[in-house]
Amino acid sequence: MPQKIAVVIPAGGGGTRLWPRSRQKTPKQFLDIVTPGVSMLQETAARVCPNLVASDHLYVITNKRHIPLVREQLASTPSVNFVGEPMGRDSAPAIGLMAALLERRHGAETVMVALPADHVILDPAAFRDTLRVAIDAAVNGSLVTLGIPPAGPDTGFGYIRRGSALADGDIPVYNVAQFREKPDRATAEAYVASNEYFWNAGMFIATVGHFRSLYKQHLPEMEPAIAQLVDAAGTDSEEEVFAKVFPTLPKVSIDYAIIEKADRVAVVPAHIGWNDVGSWTRLAEIQANQANADANIVTGELRAIDARASLVHAPGKLVALIGLDNLIVIDTEDALLIADRSRSDEVKKIVEQLQTEGRSDLL
Repeated sequence: MPQKIAVVIPAGGGGTRLWPRSRQKTPKQFLDIVTPGVSMLQETAARVCPNLVASDHLYVITNKRHIPLVREQLASTPSVNFVGEPMGRDSAPAIGLMAALLERRHGAETVMVALPADHVILDPAAFRDTLRVAIDAAVNGSLVTLGIPPAGPDTGFGYIRRGSALADGDIPVYNVAQFREKPDRATAEAYVASNEYFWNAGMFIATVGHFRSLYKQHLPEMEPAIAQLVDAAGTDSEEEVFAKVFPTLPKVSIDYAIIEKADRVAVVPAHIGWNDVGSWTRLAEIQANQANADANIVTGELRAIDARASLVHAPGKLVALIGLDNLIVIDTEDALLIADRSRSDEVKKIVEQLQTEGRSDLL
């Protein structure tokens, strides 16, 4: 295991499917969505720090409006490790900038581990063991991703098809044969039945030098802007330079721009109790062990008559349900969501309506 490891947490997502709790001012990664009193960002950091990296090798890139939240929630991490984007340009510019910054600060041989801020991982020890295997593969020259063994034919994830084995052991490593976009139901069922596919969780590991070479090869037009941003980071001119230069970066995902075009890509199966908490329904699945005798999951106080299998979040308020099953009920100070549990993905449509109407007070 190399000593030079740095963890980068991209934390710029909006979390619109968890509206009305998740808002632009406080997206889901900064909320205690899963564990009371602990934000998803804090949980992500705690999985790797200090057991995998020291706090000075933990980095976060997020929208600049959220930097005060990051400083508050990760108080033991140096503030110079927090990078604020003036606007979102998707994951390729964010991770590319952080790779260049780590090259400057820690050297090209450092292994960079990029982990989303808003995932649930129920087995942190197994996660760290899996990362150590991935880090070894990265040191040996691969760009590595973690593959989640599918729990079923889910159409909400991209898939990774494994190829030949690169390394055997308790946790194997495979060549990636193919990345596939989110499939329809029949295709997803075929993927799962083949036992050759993993869900793509968007976690990537490689040496900083490897990341940098891939960016120079596949996004060379970004290099002048990245150089300006790295020079300005942590200086008095950071805000001015970022405001001028960052909008010139292409808006593109790292999957499309880099990962799917790279030659030496490996996948490590990750049996870690993973969930992306992409909707209220997924949260209910995660919290199923907290359900009461009627299969209701409750934050607050509930009175239920012939009402089962609902997720109710209403701190400080009594909610009464009569003759209703499979609901999502989310109460906040200024908004109330009531949805059929099977349709909670459609919360994003409500958010889109509010955006169209200019209701920034509710976004």
